[in-house]
Amino acid sequence: MRFLGFCAVLLVGSFFAQEFVPVLMWAYAARLLLVHTVFYCVALAVPFPVMLFFAAIAGFCWDARFHVPVPPLDAITPGLLNSELPFGFSMFLFALLGSVIQGVRPVFRKGRWELPIILVSGCIGLGMLIELLVISFQRGEWLSPAEFWWKLLLTAMFSALLSPFLLLLLSRVANRTRFRLWVEGLQRRQRYDGESL
Repeated sequence: MRFLGFCAVLLVGSFFAQEFVPVLMWAYAARLLLVHTVFYCVALAVPFPVMLFFAAIAGFCWDARFHVPVPPLDAITPGLLNSELPFGFSMFLFALLGSVIQGVRPVFRKGRWELPIILVSGCIGLGMLIELLVISFQRGEWLSPAEFWWKLLLTAMFSALLSPFLLLLLSRVANRTRFRLWVEGLQRRQRYDGESL
């Protein structure tokens, strides 16, 4: 229970730290999506129902902070503002991609970090791509600026650089709080005379 509380505090703290992460204009306006990286790393360490709870909280807070209404294209309803991404869409994305991350949780629990690190950065890139597809569908035209693909690639790379440190932190805290994060491999069976089979 203490480990899950630490994960909740880490996720909430990432929202505060995200405010101080600058946009790197030299890297095609890419930035480190700290909240997403923390969420996907936490999703590797917690059970599925807890991941869904964290997805709802993180998605709601993300939309509450960054949901930007835009004026409508027609002048018939000038007072109404709508958004290209509906409020709550981030909750859906976090839950969907968190479920993908949960698929490699057994690999992570056996002590292998290569595939989870790649998948964390891949989920961040896939989330950005899904948002672009939804915005393109709403506008009725395919939006594919060349800068977007560089921004997607560099944002995913920044998260891939941070995720090993987060996974190491989570594994250390799990050990200290006696949270059973790792699973043992196949045990050797013992004969009655004490020799291993």
